[in-house]
Amino acid sequence: MPNPDPSPVSTKKPVFGTAYRGYNKAEVDQQIDRLMSELAQTAKQRDEAVASVAELTRSLAYTQKELDEAKAALARLAEDPTGPAAMSERIKSMMQLAEEEIAEHKAKAEQDAAATREAADAYAEKTRKKAEEVAEQLAAEAKAERERLDAEAAERRAKAEQESAERIAAAQQQSAEEIAAKKAAADKEIAELTADAKARAEAMIADAEARLADATRQQKAAVEFRKTVAERLSATHAALQEAIEKLGEMPEFDGGPNGQATGSASDKAASNGSASKVKQPA
Repeated sequence: MPNPDPSPVSTKKPVFGTAYRGYNKAEVDQQIDRLMSELAQTAKQRDEAVASVAELTRSLAYTQKELDEAKAALARLAEDPTGPAAMSERIKSMMQLAEEEIAEHKAKAEQDAAATREAADAYAEKTRKKAEEVAEQLAAEAKAERERLDAEAAERRAKAEQESAERIAAAQQQSAEEIAAKKAAADKEIAELTADAKARAEAMIADAEARLADATRQQKAAVEFRKTVAERLSATHAALQEAIEKLGEMPEFDGGPNGQATGSASDKAASNGSASKVKQPA
């Protein structure tokens, strides 16, 4: 009976690369270790079944060899003409029993081998299905974990964008407030400078108007004074002229020891008047 050729089962632990997004490495290693242990146990049981089949095959071959030797011996005894007939019948009976026993052992060995192979195949299939289920579960968990990480990353990205927008808005608001404050300060300074300049201008205008009014008063007073002086001079001149005229009407006296005048009053007045004329005001 040919020995079965079992396919080799690798019990070497696989090495997986790591990535930023994935499932828990420790949990995966633990699950893979458990699967490797189950596969090793399956391989051991398969090897034991193969060894049992090989042992049964060897036993069957040995029994077949003994049967062949017994048949050969019985054949030689049966061919001996000097042997009793009863011995020949007994030998035939023994050969039949031996063949039946060998057939029974052979059937049992084949049945045991088939059962062992079937059990090993069933256990291997069960282990394979379980490994596939675990792999599918790990894939589903990895997918869920990846989706969770993607959702968290999207949430963090949205939060970061919102915070960035808020910071930009705050900076713009602060800049606008600073600009408004500077503008208000500049407007206030301009208003103060304008008010100060206006006050100074009004003060200068008021002072100029006061000086102009004073100068106007002084000019008016000077005009009045000039007019008064002119009037007084005119009156004085008129009075003097009248006096001169009156002096011209007086009689002439001859000069003599009594001190009488030698010329007329009008001649003296004329001679004195030519040297001292009264100057009229401009």
